[in-house]
Amino acid sequence: MDQILLQSPLLTPTPIWLIALPLLVAFLSPLWGRARWPLLFGVHLGLFALALWLLAGVQDGPLIETLVIAPPLGIHLHADAVSLLLVALLTFAVALVAAFLWQGARAPHWQSRQAFVLIMLLSAGCNGMLLTGDLFNLYVFIEIAGVSAYLLSALRRDAAALEAGLKYLIIGAVSAVFILFATVLTYITTGTLNLAAIGMAFADIPAAMQILIGLLLLVGLGIKAELFPFNVWVPEIYRGSDPEASALFSGVVVKAFLFVLFNLVFLILADPAVVGRWLMILGGVTMVIAELTALRQRDLRRMLAYSSLGQVGLITLALGFAETTVVAGGLFHLVNHTLAKLLLFMVAALMLSRASSGHLDALTGIARRLPLAAGLFVLGSLSMLGLPPLAGFMSKLWIMAGFAEAGVFWPIALILLGALLEAAYFFRWIALFYRPVPAPRLASDPVGLPTASSAVTWPLLVLAVLLIGFGLAPVLLEPALNLAAEVLLDRSGAIEAVMGVRP
Repeated sequence: MDQILLQSPLLTPTPIWLIALPLLVAFLSPLWGRARWPLLFGVHLGLFALALWLLAGVQDGPLIETLVIAPPLGIHLHADAVSLLLVALLTFAVALVAAFLWQGARAPHWQSRQAFVLIMLLSAGCNGMLLTGDLFNLYVFIEIAGVSAYLLSALRRDAAALEAGLKYLIIGAVSAVFILFATVLTYITTGTLNLAAIGMAFADIPAAMQILIGLLLLVGLGIKAELFPFNVWVPEIYRGSDPEASALFSGVVVKAFLFVLFNLVFLILADPAVVGRWLMILGGVTMVIAELTALRQRDLRRMLAYSSLGQVGLITLALGFAETTVVAGGLFHLVNHTLAKLLLFMVAALMLSRASSGHLDALTGIARRLPLAAGLFVLGSLSMLGLPPLAGFMSKLWIMAGFAEAGVFWPIALILLGALLEAAYFFRWIALFYRPVPAPRLASDPVGLPTASSAVTWPLLVLAVLLIGFGLAPVLLEPALNLAAEVLLDRSGAIEAVMGVRP
């Protein structure tokens, strides 16, 4: 695999800007005034364009951007086909959430400078996690993204939001301790923090230490990636946070941690196939338990939280199989889940602004007040179920076809079971949205977002068009997804690109 080594002037378009620009704009936040939200949208649209431009240049090998000293001694960014694909996806997701807030957020806490800064820092942290080639800097970026997420969950500052923020902080601190211990032990035993150098040296350290470091990383990142049994905290965080914040958590933060988890598994661990099988089991258990629990939920945000956990389990099941076709399908489903969950959580924000609570009874008949929002909720739900002609159908079909081609059928049975459970609870909510009820059952117009007929709906329509478009024409993503899967699984190529030697 060819390598592009970059030591470039500050003002040239390089991967460092994917991290530095959000940090710089956040630092200069007192200057922006009322322009904050269009700036947040514009910056992330620019980052999305930059990620796509860089992605086109790494088809033949990764782009290694050195900072001061060349690796393995110095710090570097490792931009390849999978990391840049995810950066493009996540910056696009943040841009749409920013547009949604720009067009419709009237709540004071979303108009504040604090919200602007936190979203910028969250974006910088997630981009850093995707691009860094250094284990310690990975930990730093995890903390930047984590602290931003804790504060965003508590941004509303009422009892429910503060409780969610405190719980998120505690569980995040526990996760950070596991990751930090793994980082320290890795440095002690290998003498390096460069990920590629660790990948070369990891097989030579004692087996007991390999297992300990692997378990520490699995627990620490399993908490962040919301895998069973480390995910019991998630629904309470999503329920206490605003749906806009939950859209960022489900659509952006969790995806970054899933990449980190699997990138470390495939790059560092001496026998990633063994860990991959365990991750498949964890993913399957996560999916089934989450979907079963979602059946019993009577609060919209908790239902969406458990639905997200189920989809994270499906993605983990696919990526853990470590076969190119299935992994490509898993990455496709990651794209679908990001788009669909952004749509569902932002529609939930609209609905909660027009109803007295997120309880099932309070939302009965909401389609009368918000017909477009209800219709978009139906579309997002159908994509989650995997019905044609939406992206979720093609991504699930892609995954199941890969498993069938490999002669492994138990994951297919779990995926179909999960789809049946999803149909049961999503159709229950949809039926209640459209049930006729007397007008007084709905709140008149509490303070919140404007009606679904205003400009606030255009980000939702963009998501709907993409879900339909990628379902009808998955070929638009197929080359990028196949290449991303190959790069994610190519341990030797990643190490050679950085170290210059074949392991």
